[in-house]
Amino acid sequence: MPTTRRKFSILYKLTSVTLSTFGVAYLLLLYFPQPLFAYSTRHEVFQIYSRQPITPELGAVLDSAETRLKTSPLYDASATRYIYLTDSYGLYALLSHKAYKSFANSVPFIDNVFINKSDVAADRVFVNREFSNSRSLSGVIAHETVHLFIRQRYGTFKASSMPTWKNEGYCEYVAGDSTITVEEGIRRWRENRSDDMSYRYIKYHLMVKHLLENEGMSVDDLFTKSLDENAVAERTFAAIAGV
Repeated sequence: MPTTRRKFSILYKLTSVTLSTFGVAYLLLLYFPQPLFAYSTRHEVFQIYSRQPITPELGAVLDSAETRLKTSPLYDASATRYIYLTDSYGLYALLSHKAYKSFANSVPFIDNVFINKSDVAADRVFVNREFSNSRSLSGVIAHETVHLFIRQRYGTFKASSMPTWKNEGYCEYVAGDSTITVEEGIRRWRENRSDDMSYRYIKYHLMVKHLLENEGMSVDDLFTKSLDENAVAERTFAAIAGV
């Protein structure tokens, strides 16, 4: 029996060491993924890493993203945006962990922005699914950069605990576009109020837009005040439905 216990103890230690090693290696990969990317360039405040040769069209994409970002009072001109164009569903899944079904992901505390498969010349980014599977690359870069601004302004822990509708809604509001148009999102909301899965981010966008533009709320109040999501949704729906 002691021999069996010892074998289990050794196996447990080996397993623990192996998992810990893989965990540390994965974190290092998220912090320092540059070796996976053969090309890099600097454009204003953007540091870009890519697995494909970088084409001139990228400048226009980044300028469009920056123009959107400057509309936000959270804008920080001094913050470098580290953008990684994975150009691969598989590599993106590896680097984005649980967010592998998203268009992009900015990792808290690390703040590297990983972008899913993209077409820079067409200003598009894609996700590996059948429907609602593309949107503008410039909008996605703006969206993820706003997440960085929110963390810088309010702290990573507080930002991570904020309601999703605030976080994602404000990022969509600044980005200005999504997988579907605002008009299509409104139509879907009107037709199906009980299930928002097909228009949720547009709904969040509209809720934030309503608070900021119709009710005159400041961005700081949006993120620091306690707000009832359902009540805000009802007021927003009443405004867009004209009731």
